[in-house]
Amino acid sequence: MNLKKPRKKIYQILDSASHMKGVLNAVNEGIITFDSKLRIIMINRHALNLWKYSREELLGKNLSILIDKPYSSRIDKYSKDKKLSEKLNLLNKNIKIKGITKNKKRFPISLNFVENKIDDIQFFTVAITDLTNLLKNKQIQNCMLEISNSVRISTNIKQLYREIYKNLNLLIPIEEFTISLIEDKNKIQEYNYTSKANDYETTDSIKLNIIEPIINDKKPLIYCSDEIKYLQDKKKLNNNFEVPNSYIGSPLIIAKQIIGAVSIKSFDKNINYSEEELNILKFISDQIAMAIDKVKSVEEMHYLAYYDKMTKLPNRILFNDRAKFAFKNARRTNEKYAVLFLDLDEFKIINDTMGHNAGDKLLKIVAKKLIASVREGDTISHWGGDEFTILSKINDINDNEKLCQRILKEIKKAVKINNKKIDCSVSIGAAIYPTDGEKIDELIQKADMAMYVSKTKGKDSFTIYNDKINEKMLEKLNTEVEMRKIQNS
Repeated sequence: MNLKKPRKKIYQILDSASHMKGVLNAVNEGIITFDSKLRIIMINRHALNLWKYSREELLGKNLSILIDKPYSSRIDKYSKDKKLSEKLNLLNKNIKIKGITKNKKRFPISLNFVENKIDDIQFFTVAITDLTNLLKNKQIQNCMLEISNSVRISTNIKQLYREIYKNLNLLIPIEEFTISLIEDKNKIQEYNYTSKANDYETTDSIKLNIIEPIINDKKPLIYCSDEIKYLQDKKKLNNNFEVPNSYIGSPLIIAKQIIGAVSIKSFDKNINYSEEELNILKFISDQIAMAIDKVKSVEEMHYLAYYDKMTKLPNRILFNDRAKFAFKNARRTNEKYAVLFLDLDEFKIINDTMGHNAGDKLLKIVAKKLIASVREGDTISHWGGDEFTILSKINDINDNEKLCQRILKEIKKAVKINNKKIDCSVSIGAAIYPTDGEKIDELIQKADMAMYVSKTKGKDSFTIYNDKINEKMLEKLNTEVEMRKIQNS
């Protein structure tokens, strides 16, 4: 390179001091020396590594080629100004801007400028610090904080997953994000989120799943597309797995117990995850695991408060709440509701002859049969023991009768428990809102009375409440009271 005399003199002075070159190259910062026209006259090894240029490519070039717009255009203007030190207004200041590498990759840097003179020749030195790791660490901390805050604002586990996806996507480019939770030794529940579609969930086998080694070894892993295809060819991974260009996954661990895995996929040929992204995911996975554990605990507490653990149906509390809400709206719209009270026939015999486990299995089967019998929007409750209740919007009494008939027919379908056929039937009583009452407690009581009539008729039947039923029940109650008085006298 043909340097002009002043610049050549500066370079010779600086370059001739071998110890100075050694010092500059040993410094863990980029060092660039430039003249009053912003032409680079010296650059150390660390700066060359940052910008991915060779020394020959930069000597004599304007400093602005190393700085991203709009900063570079400002600096380029200063190169034509004789009073650079005044106009630049950068001396003895820490300036945070973005550099741009030879391959056009941008990265955050801080610059510290110092003015120098040698034999009345003015030149400048700038120390460069790469802020990539510092900002990345700050971003990771912010991501972890946001995930922690998501526990407070998330009303359910799926909302939490969406929040995790949103925050993690700020750190790592994601096309598909998956949370896999272990259900038992052989099955996982997978929740998938993509940049193009809504979330969806699947239940899959752990065996031959891409997360299998993560679960078994409790270690994160990284795959490229060729590695995944190789595993598929060797029958070590199922073939229905859509092969991404790049894949990373990390275990989710709570108190040394693995609960699942978090994984990220990219199908973009230009995105290849590295150990850096894997380490980020590994670091944040602990926060993800804790967040999932907390939200699931809250969900479970809520579930146990409003749902029957065995049948998975709403309990009395939730049934009553839904009924009260429905009746409140019905007062404005003049809608009608049927309240059904159901009792299994001869359930005690099944418990006594086959055991309580068989009885529990039958209750679960009946719950599924009831779900299959009602319409969407109806509420089914496991009231307790072998009793169930149903809340259903109806247009008229015929709708109620049709519903009762569907239930009777569905319940009578063949049932097998422990390879033994069981005859199953149910007795139903029904009361109508608002004809028979406007409060749920009153309607339940009257539906229960009607159900008792069904029992006396020979079971496997339904009865709709009327005033005569109430009279008969009162008469029966009075008779029972008188009988107890006689026995106690």
